[in-house]
Amino acid sequence: MTDIIWGNGSKVLSANSFLLDVTHRKDGNRHDYSDSEKIIMTSADLPGLPQNQSDWDEESLKTCVIDAFLKCEVSQRDENGILLGKVSHSGAGGY
Repeated sequence: MTDIIWGNGSKVLSANSFLLDVTHRKDGNRHDYSDSEKIIMTSADLPGLPQNQSDWDEESLKTCVIDAFLKCEVSQRDENGILLGKVSHSGAGGY
């Protein structure tokens, strides 16, 4: 079972990482998540972001995540406490 969190993208940190202001957490998540989490995207389904990760850059990521309501399927937390996971735009209705 994958932990899932939702929230709004607030600050791009690199071509594949950003801050997520967490607003919702899936019932039954195995781990706890703070109100602001650093996310490193292992994959993404974001309109406007190139499919090939080597083509990602900070500007295109800003366009896709800043002020967008996002879903993050968490795969793990790294040794620095940063979440790794798949990020996508959340569907209609918020989830």
